Amino acid sequence: MIPTNSITDQERGDFLRKLDSSELLVSDWESQFIESFLQASNPTHWFTPGRRVSADKMRMKYGSEPEIKMPFFSDRAAAPVFVDADPTGCQFIVRDEDRRQRPCNDVATWQRLNGFRYCESHAEAVKSDLKRRGKMLHLVAFKPS
Repeated sequence: MIPTNSITDQERGDFLRKLDSSELLVSDWESQFIESFLQASNPTHWFTPGRRVSADKMRMKYGSEPEIKMPFFSDRAAAPVFVDADPTGCQFIVRDEDRRQRPCNDVATWQRLNGFRYCESHAEAVKSDLKRRGKMLHLVAFKPS
């Protein structure tokens, strides 16, 4: 799903033209999509809701490339706001009573090599989930500094 945004059809068209003129490699489907847009007799009426979603997905994928320099902008109001975890708390994200996401913040006992901290119950839950998928999670004991 594409986040609500204020990108206009004109901006979508500018992006597709810029993508076409770039040296970026796109998939066959994306190439046909761009070609269809470029061949349209009236590009301002070419966009349908589905084509807008496709153009926006392509912009999310390619917009930040140096050749394009048109990053995808989403509404800042829609971005989730996370509360920072306690420095010695579990960073695993859970939902509170109001269904908002927040860090668990229980006492952390394990951490990944990158520093992400887990409480005992979340470490076990993540390990068992990964084990079902045939993967492993390497954890070391967390020692607060």
